Amino acid sequence: MRTRGFARCCWLIGAMAVVTPVAAQTPAGTVYGVDELVALALEHHGEVAQGIWRVRGAQAVQRQARAARILPRLRLNSENGWVPDAHGNVLDAPHDSAGYLATLGPFTRNTLEFAQPLYTFGQLSSLNRAADGGLAAEQAALEQTRADVRLEIKRLYYGLLLAQDMSQLVARLTTRLNAEQERLADRETLSLANGYKLKLALIELATRQREADDKVALARGALAWRAGLDTTALFAVADTGLAPVAGPLPALDQLEQWAARHRPEWRRLAAGVTARQAQYEAARSARMPQVFLAGGLRYARAPGRTDQHNPFVKDDFNYDSAGLYVGLRQSFEWGLLGAEVDKTRAAYEELRARQADSEQALRLDVQRAWTEYQRADRDRQSADDARHLARQWLQEAQNEYDLDPDTLKDLITAFETWAKLEQAWREAVYRQNVRWAELERSAGGMPEERQ
Repeated sequence: MRTRGFARCCWLIGAMAVVTPVAAQTPAGTVYGVDELVALALEHHGEVAQGIWRVRGAQAVQRQARAARILPRLRLNSENGWVPDAHGNVLDAPHDSAGYLATLGPFTRNTLEFAQPLYTFGQLSSLNRAADGGLAAEQAALEQTRADVRLEIKRLYYGLLLAQDMSQLVARLTTRLNAEQERLADRETLSLANGYKLKLALIELATRQREADDKVALARGALAWRAGLDTTALFAVADTGLAPVAGPLPALDQLEQWAARHRPEWRRLAAGVTARQAQYEAARSARMPQVFLAGGLRYARAPGRTDQHNPFVKDDFNYDSAGLYVGLRQSFEWGLLGAEVDKTRAAYEELRARQADSEQALRLDVQRAWTEYQRADRDRQSADDARHLARQWLQEAQNEYDLDPDTLKDLITAFETWAKLEQAWREAVYRQNVRWAELERSAGGMPEERQ
């Protein structure tokens, strides 16, 4: 009886030494799944908000480029005030100018002018393509930020699930250890040394539990912060434990082709090349003459002044006229214009060189993520097989010990191995889920998700 009571304590102490608790019990509160947390993060994340405003700024630039094509100059200038009255003309002018200030009268003067580009040698169309490319680049950058946020939330979410699973495993050990202490408290089946070992083990377990509670509070706070939740509010995750979340693994060449079309970084780079090329072409066109159509209307009236019908007499307060003409504008700042061409070409060629280098880097990154996921999947399968073998070994070792108490050492070894492999299996599932999320990020999503 003394030997068997001590054996049970050894099993628990051995398992406790190899299983490190990292989480406490899940608090009550609002329940969130990983998709809900991702949606909340995308709604409240600061970097996402910054990206949205950058997209809106690019949309404004695009509208400016569009507006430059149709009547980029259309203005009305209206002036109203008081002016001295003036009656007569140059041949019949009044002889009395007394009471000058007493003869003020109202006037209105209005000018409407417009200008319409006719031919710009491709400058306006190039500026429009540059604006379109800039908008596409900012939209791709926003999607890149959102993809990073999704990956970050999934890592935190799966990490919390791992912590909860490990906490439950340690909780079962704690319950059995406390039960063993109560059962042996009033019996002589436990030696003095082993009794102290049992008490010290409980103290060590309580210390580890406090450390785990602090880690869980920090991890939960980090997840709440990145998801845009109140860091002081209690919440729980929807999944009760870790489980593989991966779907069918596409072929490597299929993922590479998919990434070339859908990965945000690649789309951002391609849009940037288009924008830089258009800016370069616009800078070249700026050296050419600009042909435009312009004109306007001019109208002024002052009731207290005689309207002069002589075309050689000018009165700034009584007139009406209209005009329409074709103009040509040519800039001769050859040094400044040439420098701008060289500047935009350098930016364009630099981005083209980066694009050529990034194509192979993209394929290698997809290949890396694909290979790491495959390895994580095989590791999880191996951990699952080892876990089941350890359970079988533990059961057989316990049955053998019931028949032969001399096999105590084998039973303790089996129990320690089982505890290690239970922890290893949960960590393997966590790594597999994270590697799947990283593969989704690297490929720009999975093909079946976009269909």
